[in-house]
Amino acid sequence: MGTMRVFCLALGLVLLVCGQAAAAEDEGKFRVAVGDLVISPSLSASAAKTVSESSLMADIENALRNGRKFEVLTRRASALAAIRKEQQLAASDLASGNAAESGQISNAQAIVNVEVLSFSFGRSSAKVPNIPNKYTVSDSSSIELSVQIIDTRTTSILASFPLKESTSGGSSVVNSVGGASRGVLDKTLEKVAGALANRVADTIFPVQVVSVKGGKLWANRGDDSGMKMGEVFEIFEPGEELTDPQTGESLGSTETEVGTAKVSRVNPKVTVLDIVKGDASAMKAGFILRRPVAKK
Repeated sequence: MGTMRVFCLALGLVLLVCGQAAAAEDEGKFRVAVGDLVISPSLSASAAKTVSESSLMADIENALRNGRKFEVLTRRASALAAIRKEQQLAASDLASGNAAESGQISNAQAIVNVEVLSFSFGRSSAKVPNIPNKYTVSDSSSIELSVQIIDTRTTSILASFPLKESTSGGSSVVNSVGGASRGVLDKTLEKVAGALANRVADTIFPVQVVSVKGGKLWANRGDDSGMKMGEVFEIFEPGEELTDPQTGESLGSTETEVGTAKVSRVNPKVTVLDIVKGDASAMKAGFILRRPVAKK
């Protein structure tokens, strides 16, 4: 027998949003926007400046868009100002069309708020003994984020989680110390943006089984959604929906853990997993795959 798990209010809110997305009038992709970046006052002035001028926001938007699950709407002040300027031009006598018709900006169904809690980027150095003008240097970068996913219709917090990534460039011998390699920073930002996009996708659209054949499962995620060779997932059978008897609010549903599966092939949009634990004959399309929760 698998382990029966009851997911509470947070999951209920997620399921509610998914239902709203499916019932949307425009039948388009679920619309997500990234809010203005918040930088913790605990960061130094130089660290805050580096983060605010970095590609972090663009990396997050690109990672969300590349996952192909969402329509990503910009909320960056500079972009919105440019859009508004174009709309004003469209409404004037100078325009020949109404491609940028005023008031046609789509609203997001969920907002992703990101706060930078800590950040470092730099180069450590040491003089090479007995050799003039030679230094051993090592570049490193790290970032820690606090992320919230908010339902814009209800203002409910669907999920809240921390993310932390780091990169080390290794050591090398150089003639002068100089500054840290920008590539180390770029890699860190890409890693944390990818992890964020995966968590957002897993919150709003859990990974699901689309086909079962023999001892293999096919899941509705691919390499564009961060699936990795050798990664292990727990398999859950969806169960009874739970409702709060006092408020009538959905509390999510029961889920029975029925096995585990390991990624054996990753395609652009679909991933194949080998069932390593559980009765394959009892598994069906619609079952949910979840990454194991780290034990404290």
